[in-house]
Amino acid sequence: MSTCLVSSFRPPLLARSHSCDAFSVIKYACCTVGRRTVSRRAALSTSVAVNSAAKPEDVRHHTLTVLHKTTSLLPRILPSDIHGKSRSVSLEFWNESLDNAYEDLTKSASSRGEDKIRIVVYACDDLAGAEDLVTALLEDPFASESQNERIRSRWKSLQNGRRAISIQYGTSVSDSGSILNISSSWLQQFPGPIQLIELSSSRSAAFSINDSTKDLFTADIPVIVCNPASTPLPSVLPYTTDSPPLPLTNPHALLIISSASTSYAPEIAARVKTLAAHDLSTVFVDPSRALKGLQTLRSNVASVTRAVADAFLSADAAKNSPSDVVAALHTQTAQSLIIGSLAACRSVLIQAEREADVVRSGTSALRSQVEEAKAKVDREVFGSVVDGGDEIRKAVEHAQKDVKVVMDALTWWKLLWRVDEVREIVGSAVDKAWCRDLERKLVFHAGRLAGLQQTFCDSSRALLSSFTPPSPFHSPVLHNTLARISASPSYPLSTTALTVPLHARQHQLEFPTSRLHAAAQRVVLSMGGSMFGGLGVAWAGWAGQLGAFQFGMGLETAVGAGMLGAAVGIRWAVGSWEKAKKAWWRDWDRVGEGLERDLRATLTRTIDEHVVVVPETVCSGLESLAAQRKEEVEELQEEVAALEQECNSKE
Repeated sequence: MSTCLVSSFRPPLLARSHSCDAFSVIKYACCTVGRRTVSRRAALSTSVAVNSAAKPEDVRHHTLTVLHKTTSLLPRILPSDIHGKSRSVSLEFWNESLDNAYEDLTKSASSRGEDKIRIVVYACDDLAGAEDLVTALLEDPFASESQNERIRSRWKSLQNGRRAISIQYGTSVSDSGSILNISSSWLQQFPGPIQLIELSSSRSAAFSINDSTKDLFTADIPVIVCNPASTPLPSVLPYTTDSPPLPLTNPHALLIISSASTSYAPEIAARVKTLAAHDLSTVFVDPSRALKGLQTLRSNVASVTRAVADAFLSADAAKNSPSDVVAALHTQTAQSLIIGSLAACRSVLIQAEREADVVRSGTSALRSQVEEAKAKVDREVFGSVVDGGDEIRKAVEHAQKDVKVVMDALTWWKLLWRVDEVREIVGSAVDKAWCRDLERKLVFHAGRLAGLQQTFCDSSRALLSSFTPPSPFHSPVLHNTLARISASPSYPLSTTALTVPLHARQHQLEFPTSRLHAAAQRVVLSMGGSMFGGLGVAWAGWAGQLGAFQFGMGLETAVGAGMLGAAVGIRWAVGSWEKAKKAWWRDWDRVGEGLERDLRATLTRTIDEHVVVVPETVCSGLESLAAQRKEEVEELQEEVAALEQECNSKE
């Protein structure tokens, strides 16, 4: 079957060479590498291959089903042009391309007869030689000179602003706007009618999608002409969002490498095969030499013609009519556009994954800074017990030594004339000795924490502001939350933020001091009572000796009993005073232990509620958005994979 098909269009090619010498010119000027045969084309991805066992209408309906599903999926993934994204991944571009494919697939049988196979020629830059290539294809050595001159000067007579020429077969040479009708035999040697669209060459090697180059994506046979000397092949083949892709995923795409030297053609073809995602048809041509060869002997640039003709093999496998061939190629083009749009979706989803990774990396770095600050702050403020630098314990012990001097000086016999000053004496000693150095250090570290708070706030704002619209991580809610926290009256750190426990615990010592004052008063009263009681007993003994009243005790006995009673009373009073002071010191120890707990708890609360509240809020919010985004991306990736599998099926 394939042999008959080849003979149906190859004899005209051979007839134009006229002699074996012509093949020498063709071999010298054009080197064909990697030309796909029917079996190699069948080995391509089934996404665009027409199954010979399936009916054309079944394939068309299946393609329409996948196209509808793809059109419904695209708005959920692809961004709009208004966001400044590349048009290769924009929703409007792919919607327009799929709409054109839908129109081609839904045309009535009577309208299909007017359809043409769209062959679009694109030059990677102005040195690619695409214009010479098209001229070499269309010129006929046996045609009139006026027709050949019209072909050679086609761009000169083009209307201003036009960036594409549509060339189609006509019995006479004529042009209307950007449409050129010529009677070239090259346009008639294929099973279906041809419309050759030639895009203007650009001086820059950077590809951009505009109103003219978008025709390259909707072409049935896109032809890309590249000069490796001016446009490196790796910049043409990879699919990246930064470098918009050429439609090389189309199974009928033809990459023409224009080069005067073909010595390394096999090696370059092998390199192209490794860089391309599929078995890309690659042809090596020297358009300028082929065009010059026409002046002496017509070179039909057979390699290019054969590569273009191969695109008709799968569509013409059943010897269909020209309209059926066109419809089959349009179906394959629609499948290619679906694959291209899904590839754009996958590119956007990959970019979304990378952006989520950037979010996780940013929040992880910020959290690391927060955790490092938390680990360092306690040691920097209070010192380390292991290193013998526990500042709280040192401050309490130092204050205890100063107060102990005052307490030791407050002996029992001094209470007799200073009993009403105990509260003032002890309170003044505590006020002077109570952790003054520690208080100054805490005020200093509060200032450092305020600076750290501002640093974390700035880092959080920078991380949050790095995601601009339309990024899903640009969250006005997080921005408002951050502004609300920062504007809160309790958010700024004051110089006394860490010293509150010091004053609170010092205030707790007022009650033990008052109790000590009361104990001192009781001691003085007890001592006074004992002394007056002893004197009374001694006086009673002396009075009995005078006969004032019968006491029943001798003078010596009475005096001894009185002195003993006074001594016992004084001893009891001294013991009570020492017990009162020991009780006060026990309260001191409890207050000191509580002070350490309160200071560490206050530092932790200050860090959590003031210093790191902003980065913690930002990190938690971004991580939550990243987790949601990951679920959405995974779900959309599954849908894209399902559509790709459905498009690749042979139904």
